[in-house]
Amino acid sequence: MLSFTAHRLHFIAEVRTPMELNEHQGSAIRGALFHALRNRFCANREAQECALCPLVAACPVAFLVSTLRPESRRGRDIPRPFTLQPPLPGSGHPVRRGDRLAFRYEPGERLEFGLTLYARALQLFPYVVLAVSEFERGGIGRRTEQADGCWRRGTLTIREIWAENPLTGERQPVLRAGDRMVQVPDVPITHAQVVAVPVPPPGAVVTLHFRTPVRLVEEGALVKPHRFTFRPFFQRLMERLEALSGHYADTPRVFDDPKGLIAAAGQVEVVENRLRWEEVWSYSTRRRDESPISGLLGSVSLRAGDWTPFWPWLLWGQFTHVGKDAVKGNGWYGVGSGEWGMKPEQLTIGEIGIHYI
Repeated sequence: MLSFTAHRLHFIAEVRTPMELNEHQGSAIRGALFHALRNRFCANREAQECALCPLVAACPVAFLVSTLRPESRRGRDIPRPFTLQPPLPGSGHPVRRGDRLAFRYEPGERLEFGLTLYARALQLFPYVVLAVSEFERGGIGRRTEQADGCWRRGTLTIREIWAENPLTGERQPVLRAGDRMVQVPDVPITHAQVVAVPVPPPGAVVTLHFRTPVRLVEEGALVKPHRFTFRPFFQRLMERLEALSGHYADTPRVFDDPKGLIAAAGQVEVVENRLRWEEVWSYSTRRRDESPISGLLGSVSLRAGDWTPFWPWLLWGQFTHVGKDAVKGNGWYGVGSGEWGMKPEQLTIGEIGIHYI
C-alpha cells in the first residue's frame, strides 16, 4: 500500500430546478456521472458496451466507470477506481412514491456529496469535474413536473469543490464560485498517514459506524444483522484493498500472511450489535430494471486482544468502502472506539473523525 493514495473530493451544489432522488441517493449520482461521462467524452457511441469497443484500453469513460481487464484474477471486471460518498440521511425532504421513498430538493437548497479517486485515477480528475458540470444540463434523479409543465430531471449548479484529508485536517479549494480555473487536488491520503494513527490499546472496544448499506456475502449468502461477525467483514475489506492497490497503484500484494490474518479476525469479539437491515433498490436505465443494493446500517462494537494487525486496514476502509456496490456509495463506514466513538449525527461527508482511548 506504500504507493496507494486516496483523493477525497467534497462537492457543494445548489439545486436549480426541483429534484427527486431515490432513497439511496448515491445510485442516482453514480448514474448521472456515468451518462455525463459517456455523453461528453465517449468517442464511439455505436458500441453498446465498453467491452465491445476497440478504444476501451485508452478511454477515460471505460477506465472510470466500466473498467475491464481480461487478465485480472477477479475476472474481466475489476473494481472501479472511485467511490461515492452520497448525501446522508436527513438530506432532502422525504416523499413517498408508491411503495418507495424518495428525497426531494427545492430550488436554492444545497446538495452535498463526496467522491474519492484512487491512485492513478487522479490523472482523470479533469474528466470528473467536467462530467459533474454536465448535471447543470442533463439533470439528475427522477423525472418530475417542472414549472413549465414538462417532466424533466432536476438540475443543479456546482458551487464549490474541496479536496479534503480527514486524517490531517487539510482542506484545499479546487473550485469556488466565480473561479475560472480548477486546481488539481494535492492533499492525498497516504499509507504513511494511516500508520501514524496510534493503535488502540489491547482489549479496547472499537465501534464501526455503517453510514451507507454494507452489503457482505459469506459462503454465497448475504450477511444479515444477526449473523454479523468481524471475520467476513475484514476478509471482504482485505480483498478490496488488494484489488484496488494492485490495479491502480502497482502493488501486487498487500498482506504477507492473509490466511493468518483472516484466522486472527475470527477471534475478534462482537461486544454490542446495533445493526439493522436496510432494504434499498437501484434502478438501471440501461437495463430498465431494479436491482437490490440492500445492506447493513447502524453500528457494531468489537473487542480484540490486539488491534495492531487490523488497525491500518480498518482506517483505510473508511476511504475505500467495503462490500458490494461501493461505486454507488455502499459500504461507507467510520471507525470509533467504544463510548468515545462517533455518534450517527456526527458523521459528515467532510469529516471522518477517529477517536480512541
